[in-house]
Amino acid sequence: MVMKMRVKAAIGLTILMLIGLAVRFAISERTQNKRVQDHTLVAQETTPTVEVVRVKFLTAPERQTFTGTVASSLAADVSAKIMGRVIAVYVREGDKVQAGQVLVQLDNSDLLAQVRQAEAAVAATRAALSQAMIALDIQRTQSQTRIEQARSELNQALEQLSVVKEGARRQERAQADEGVRQAQAAYERAKEAVKMAEVELQQAREGVKQAEAAVEAAKQQLELMREGYRKQQIAQAEAAFKQAEANLKVAQATYDRFKPLAEQGVITKQRFDEIVLQLESAKAQYEAAKAQLSMMREGFRSQEIRQAEENVRQAEAALRIAKERVKMAEAAYNERLAALKQAEAALRAAEQQRDLVYEGARKQEIRQAEERVKQAREGLRMAIAAAKEVDIKAEQVRMLQAQLKQALAGLAAAQVQLSYATITAPFSGVVVKRHVDPGDMASPGMPLLTIVDPSSFRLEVTVPESHMKFIRIGDSVPVTIDALGQTLNGRVYEVVPSADPVSRTFVVKISLPQVKGLMAGMFGRAEFKVGEIRGIFVPESAIWREGSLEGVFVVEGERAIKRVVTTGKRLNDLIEILSGLNEGELVVAKVYDRIRDGMKVRVIQR
Repeated sequence: MVMKMRVKAAIGLTILMLIGLAVRFAISERTQNKRVQDHTLVAQETTPTVEVVRVKFLTAPERQTFTGTVASSLAADVSAKIMGRVIAVYVREGDKVQAGQVLVQLDNSDLLAQVRQAEAAVAATRAALSQAMIALDIQRTQSQTRIEQARSELNQALEQLSVVKEGARRQERAQADEGVRQAQAAYERAKEAVKMAEVELQQAREGVKQAEAAVEAAKQQLELMREGYRKQQIAQAEAAFKQAEANLKVAQATYDRFKPLAEQGVITKQRFDEIVLQLESAKAQYEAAKAQLSMMREGFRSQEIRQAEENVRQAEAALRIAKERVKMAEAAYNERLAALKQAEAALRAAEQQRDLVYEGARKQEIRQAEERVKQAREGLRMAIAAAKEVDIKAEQVRMLQAQLKQALAGLAAAQVQLSYATITAPFSGVVVKRHVDPGDMASPGMPLLTIVDPSSFRLEVTVPESHMKFIRIGDSVPVTIDALGQTLNGRVYEVVPSADPVSRTFVVKISLPQVKGLMAGMFGRAEFKVGEIRGIFVPESAIWREGSLEGVFVVEGERAIKRVVTTGKRLNDLIEILSGLNEGELVVAKVYDRIRDGMKVRVIQR
């Protein structure tokens, strides 16, 4: 019984063991299948997919980069034309200026004094010219009057001779009476002419005195300018200025008082002309005294001393002219006095002629009539000869007109020199450099400020002569400004037609578009097309680098093979392969870190 139970137990245990082995085998087989499946999935996941390109020869433009500096298309160093102390500088570096804006002011006190002297010289010359023109008009009128009187006397003498020879008739008596009246009128005109000649002579003599005083004053002025002024001399100049000012006021008041009278015809034109001349002379003396006082207060310089010497020479020349005027006035006075005597004689002859007409003629009277005709003809000849004095006075007027032009030219030159003391902007722009400060001494040609036009810039690059054959005016050139981080589209607009003999390079100027932030002095790089190249190119992303080595992954079969290559020039995103690749091979287009030499890859053709 016990034995049967043991057998049954052993059988049951065996059955359990078999069942356990079967279950374990089933589990083990399932696990093994799962491992195989997992291994297959892992293998599939570790095989990368790569994009490849086929190697082939390409023809591409060859480009060369040259460096340069940005410069303004319009720049100027503003400098002075004269030497002078800087009074004020109205701008600072970075200030914007407009064309014509005042930038720097130099000391112009000396130049103002020169302008005042030139203005006074112009005023004095104008006054002398006005006086000479008045004298010319008077001389011309007097000459015409003397000629007419002489002709009238000749006609009267001829008529008297005819009357004496033929006897008198009623008509002849009337003519004789008319001759007396005309002779009387001519005598009165001659007397008036003598008075005018006396006035002119007196004026001429007064002019000599004034000219002598002017010469003496000019010499004293020159001596004072050479030795320097004393306080009492300055006080005398102030007193002279006040006196000249008072004289001007008196002359102006006289002019204002007599002008209405002249317009109404109450006073003669000659008298009013004298008043106008006195006013102009007073103005000239006032300006001269004002300039004299200004010079005495400011002191003298070498150019002022030279001007004073010139004033002495001009004053001496004016004195000679004044003395010549006296001689001419004396001659005119003597001529008019002679004309008065002739008119008086003509009056007596007309009266005698009238008496002869009424009483009849005798032989002696006929001889007297013939002598009077002879004298009248001689008087006409002398009057015609004396008329040549008009030419002398006309020449004097022309000389004074030339002196006036010279004085005006001197004034214009002084005004131009004065304008040089104010320095203005030649064009609108920005001040980039200030070279002077108030108190500095400026000299001709010395830069005071540097101005550039910020609206237009260019890049100046140096190009070797071997590449100049590829560059043409008007070529479009990409320009990279590193400071801005931008690439601009420039255009070649000028090539300097002269090479540097040392470096054998040319300067090429490239115009740049207006870009915010672009300033002169920035560094730039210009890329020029210098020909074409043919070779094998691959994407730059296909290159791997390890130290100094460069290479690519070449796909052979289904595996990526690491291969070392030699690279050359870069063209945009491509790079030239000089050695290590052959046309037709497949290259991984972009290298990943997980790609390894000999790794199996899945290929996608680009």
